[in-house]
Amino acid sequence: MRIAKVVSTCFKRGRVREKTLLIGEPIGFFSHSQNFTTVKDTIHLLNFQISMEEKYPPGINRDIIIVNSDVGSEEGNSYIKKLNNKKINNGKIITFTRENFGLSYGAYNDAFIKFRDSYDYFLFVEDDLITAKKNYLKIGLEKFKENTNTGFLAYYGVSKIPKSWWKIAGLNEKNAFGAYSGCGLTSKKILNEIYHKHGCIPHNKKDINHINSISNGEIAFSKSFIDLKYNLIEMRNEILIIPAYDLMRNIQYKKYPNFFEKSIWTLKLNIYKFFSKSPKLLEKYLNLLKKIKNFLN
Repeated sequence: MRIAKVVSTCFKRGRVREKTLLIGEPIGFFSHSQNFTTVKDTIHLLNFQISMEEKYPPGINRDIIIVNSDVGSEEGNSYIKKLNNKKINNGKIITFTRENFGLSYGAYNDAFIKFRDSYDYFLFVEDDLITAKKNYLKIGLEKFKENTNTGFLAYYGVSKIPKSWWKIAGLNEKNAFGAYSGCGLTSKKILNEIYHKHGCIPHNKKDINHINSISNGEIAFSKSFIDLKYNLIEMRNEILIIPAYDLMRNIQYKKYPNFFEKSIWTLKLNIYKFFSKSPKLLEKYLNLLKKIKNFLN
């Protein structure tokens, strides 16, 4: 049995989120913290990703395939090239650089097409999420094999997709569920079925539009398993993934909020929904929040 852990990366990103925030249904801490805005940040992140394989060994042999979406960074591309064929515990690192489109899901697709004859199972992970539990792969594989109808084991979490996305992404009551970041474990057999149906692992091939990248990528990726009558499952009481930026700062991570945290989040959401009924009211509300934040700072 051969297993590949596919890590998607890119040397150009600008989003900064200092705290891991609540999101989804059921709500959980899945809007993960991130602050990797330079090439050096990403190199440090990938070195950290690799070092965590020593601290949290997989419990079973696997290779790590790092897929770099090319943004023209000579330093970054050179670093990726030097990592290729590096030996690690329980396997080796394989790297390649691809054209930058389709976000992580384009990277997952390219890795599968390139290596589908070499591996039986694929674990997909974005570079700023860390598999931070000893035997993370052994645990996941055992859970995946418990039910023959499991199509994808979400390592991070699963959420209902908001109805605002249904028309855009072709969803309905039965398939409106998604695995955050497409992070999780599946088999070559199932990926081959998806490939034969769609001609690829779903990702945005049209343009760089963010909405299209989400609907044709993250949402379509999970939908492709459900539409083939496979189950999308998660391990609610098991934390296998931790945001890298939290882990680097020794911030304790938990999946789900307590009653107080959930109540505050719900209150804020309902207030936002009330003000968002009017663009003018929403603008005044957001300006007020900004003033309060500046005052507190």
